[in-house]
Amino acid sequence: MEAVRTELFDLTIVGGGPVGMFGATLASLHGMKVKIIESLPELGGQLYALYPEKPVYDVAGFPAVPAKDLALSLVAQMERYRPEVVLKESVETVEALADGTFLLHSNKGVHGTRAILLAVGIGSFLPRRIPAQGAESWEGKGLHYFVPPLDTFAGQHVLVVGGGDTAVDWALAVAGKARQVTVVHRRNEFRAQEDSVRQMHETDNINVVTPAEVEEILGADEVSGVRIRHQEKGSHELNVDAIIGGLGFHPDLGPVKTWGLELKGSTIKVAPESMMTTRPGIWAVGDAAFYPGKVKLIATGFGEVGIAVAQIRTFLHPGVSGLPHSTTLKNKNR
Repeated sequence: MEAVRTELFDLTIVGGGPVGMFGATLASLHGMKVKIIESLPELGGQLYALYPEKPVYDVAGFPAVPAKDLALSLVAQMERYRPEVVLKESVETVEALADGTFLLHSNKGVHGTRAILLAVGIGSFLPRRIPAQGAESWEGKGLHYFVPPLDTFAGQHVLVVGGGDTAVDWALAVAGKARQVTVVHRRNEFRAQEDSVRQMHETDNINVVTPAEVEEILGADEVSGVRIRHQEKGSHELNVDAIIGGLGFHPDLGPVKTWGLELKGSTIKVAPESMMTTRPGIWAVGDAAFYPGKVKLIATGFGEVGIAVAQIRTFLHPGVSGLPHSTTLKNKNR
């Protein structure tokens, strides 16, 4: 039976990734009583769960910062304002009450809130698997989709499959530990950031094989090689010690899809001037939000949080608009 939680919060944020944590910080800074609910055991979302050691290059103020360090900095920033944090709990349904508030029903309880901010990112982390016959049988035996600590690859020959940011960033990160990295992509052109692609081509121990695909994974109890089919040169075998599937992840909003929100594929349509969804009282930010011209960057998500929190503040306190600068708030609190 669900445990009913009667305490009412001003804002409940669903999703404890970087954008959700910054949302909790900003909303708390501006006087809201905030709760953040995360389905994973730790805060940090993709940064912490999927690629903790991968460097992030496109956050203002950091030439390069390991994803885990960025996540921990956001946690520390948020904890200063003491929002309530709920971990290992998945929000499933939303119930609108007659007084305009909401009940969020999770797999463990019920949470009362006046407003909701969805910062669920890509939703569940379902990797796009390498389309080689029988590849699933090698997971945990040298084939990785969720990359372990980089020291795991020290002195190894590592194969990275893919041509987007996930693959290229992993190739660059692993190259600092591995003896050799081979990147296999089915097209000659890469979809990753141009500077990352340049770095990849200029790194001495990274070899790029295109246009090609992994045809078969070879080995006995552990991965020991692959058969690669080159579109122009035919098939050949390559000895490798480990494989990283860098084809990205299937976005899946999960139960949020049933909340009566207008969707665009696997994202939630919002008004860009407010970040509100088509359902009053519910906002969305970060990778989960869609509007024309949307750019999926952490930096974009941080900006969207500012827009959303300003609008939520007005929603909670009609007649109040905008957000005072943090320096003004600090001076008032002295």
